[in-house]
Formats: sequence, structure tokens, C-alpha cells
Amino acid sequence: MTSSRVMVSLASGILFGVTAASAHDIWITLTGPANARRAVVNYGHPYDRPPTVADKIIDIFVITKDGQESLIKGLTTTRERQWFVVETTPFRDDGHTLLAVRYDNGYWIKTADGYRNATNREVPDAPESLWSVKFGKALTGPGAPWDKVLGHELEIVPLSDPPTVKAGQKLRLRVLFRGKPLVGGKIERGDGLTVVPEADIPRFTTDGDGVAEVPIVKAGPMQLVIDHDVSPSATPDLARTDMFNATLWYAVPK
Repeated sequence: MTSSRVMVSLASGILFGVTAASAHDIWITLTGPANARRAVVNYGHPYDRPPTVADKIIDIFVITKDGQESLIKGLTTTRERQWFVVETTPFRDDGHTLLAVRYDNGYWIKTADGYRNATNREVPDAPESLWSVKFGKALTGPGAPWDKVLGHELEIVPLSDPPTVKAGQKLRLRVLFRGKPLVGGKIERGDGLTVVPEADIPRFTTDGDGVAEVPIVKAGPMQLVIDHDVSPSATPDLARTDMFNATLWYAVPK
């Protein structure tokens, strides 16, 4: 992977380097008051923020202990600071909400002129090619359904309520790939805004049960990110590798 990841960015290393659009993260942040909250879908890295594309969002849900509601209708592209992001329509947030998004980033090949959104059918001699899909989760506060397994192909599942874990403590989480613990995955810790040199990004390895402990060092936004790639691709005539990315975003309490 590359870049500092906001919240819990789980990243197990980017196969094609920091310039590949396929290696970017998708994560959810929040805007607006509690009675008219909006989920914001972000794309990229702190140092590289291409526009989020609404049509690539497969689904996005707001989940509470009473059930879930789709937010896929009415997505709008808007500008946040210097970046283009996608916002949902307003929903009522009681401060105990889980948000979840799936994002199909499509096929990518590497050429002499950089990465292109194409497949091996168009460029059969491309030295590198992949299909990229991304998953994001966010918590609006403590007491949300933080332990709910959504069935994303790659998923970060906390083992305790993240917004209750304070600075100086450790957050335990499990990473699942296709429903099974991912062993040896590299979870990256960041905040989604601060640029950190690749060599200085904090990474935490999952054990034989897919579990990692992430030290919490300060209050404020937390993003955890993980990447996992599989070869050969499920569509070998289009790409050599399938790349999966998952994030978890929340706020560490003061």
C-alpha cells in the first residue's frame, strides 16, 4: 500500500506501487448535524485524491440495532476542500450507527504511459493488470453494531467497541477474507489527512486467527486500512490479479 490511511486503513502492500489508482482507499466520513447527517465517500490517499465516482458505488447502507436502510438513491458529487467526494442524502444519526459501502473500482492495466482503466483484452501484453474492489465501514459513535459481520469479501471486524478504546490502549480486530480469518495481513493506521512517508506508516500484522492489536496513540479521526491481492484473477482473460481493499473509520475519544 502507500500513503497514510485514515482511521483504520488495513493495507497489506500494494502490488503495483503508489501511483496505481487501484491502490487507493475508499473510506466513509460524516458531515452535517445529527438530525440531517450525510455520509461522505472518499477516494484516494492523503497526498493523492482523485474524484470519487458515484456510479462505482455498488451499495451504501446505514445500519443500526433496529435494522438497515439503503442510501444509494440521491448520491451527489460535491467539493470538500479541494477534493471531489460523493455525499448521501441526509439520515437521522443517533450517534450509534454503522455505515458500510462497496465500491467497484474496475479493471486496470499498466502501460509505458502509466495506469489505464482497461483490461488485458485491450492490451494483452500489459506487464501488470488487475481488478480492484473496495469496502468501507464507519462508526458514528459508541454502541453501534460494531461487531456485525457484513459479508464483504474483505472486512475489518473489531473485537471491542472502537470509540470506547482511548489513547494509550489497544484496539483488537479481526480481518476476514471471504468469511475466513486472513493470516499475515498488514493493517495500516492513519487519519486520512496526514501525509506519512511509506516507510513510516504504522503497520500491524494479523495472527493465525486473523487478529491484530492496533495501539491507539491519540484522540481524533482514526482510519484503518488493509489490502489483499489474489492471483490468478477470477477473470484471467481480463486481469492477472484481483485486489481487495477494506477500511474502518471512526473517532477516538478524548
